[in-house]
Amino acid sequence: MSAARGSWLEVRELSLARGPRQLLDRLAFDLVPGDAILLQGPNGSGKSSLLRGLLGLSVATGSIRFDGETFAPASGRLCRHTLYQGHAAGLKGELDALENLGLAAALDGFARQPPGLRAALAATGIDREAGLSARRLSQGQKQRLVLARLALANQHPALTRPLWLLDEPSAALDRAGIAMLDDLLAVHLGRGGAAIIATHLPVLGDAAAVRQPRRIELG
Repeated sequence: MSAARGSWLEVRELSLARGPRQLLDRLAFDLVPGDAILLQGPNGSGKSSLLRGLLGLSVATGSIRFDGETFAPASGRLCRHTLYQGHAAGLKGELDALENLGLAAALDGFARQPPGLRAALAATGIDREAGLSARRLSQGQKQRLVLARLALANQHPALTRPLWLLDEPSAALDRAGIAMLDDLLAVHLGRGGAAIIATHLPVLGDAAAVRQPRRIELG
C-alpha cells in the first residue's frame, strides 16, 4: 500500500458551490497515513459534496497534493488512489451478493476476481445471503455487503487503495455492525491507510487501536 511508504494528502483552497449557495469556501486540511477525518454537519451542509469534489465528481476548485503530486480536483486524478463508497449502496438489484462484491472489486482496481470474496461476506455476517439477489436484501444486509467490500480490501493490503472516502457508512447498521465497521477501519488505518468519513452517526468512537479521528464541522 503506497500510504505505508509515506504518501499523504494536502487539500488547499477547496471551494464548492451548489447553485447560488456556497457550500465550501477555501477549506484546507492535511491527512497523513493512519489518520481519519470525520466530516460532520446537518443534511445539506456539503459532506457528500466534499467527498465527490475531491474525486472530481462535483465541480470544486482548489488544489490537491497526494504522494508528491499536485493537481486540481476536477482532474479526477485522486480516484486511482481511492476506494469511494457513496451514500447509496450502489448495488445491482438483479445480481446476488457475491456477484455484487465481485463487481465492487473490479471497480476498486482488482485486475481479476480476487480470492476471498466468500470470506469477506462471512466476515461481515452475510455469507448465507451470498446467492440472494440484492433486491431481496434488507437495508442492514445491504450495508453489511458494503462492509464486505472493505473486508475484501483489508484481505489484500498490497493492492488496496490507500485512501478511503466513505459517505455515511454506519447508516442502517446495528450496534454490532458499527463495531464491525470500526474494526475494519482500524485494520486499514493501522496498516498506514487513511480515511475521510462523512457521518452524523458514531464512527471510531471506541477504536482504541487507532488515533482518534479529527473532525471537520460543515454548515
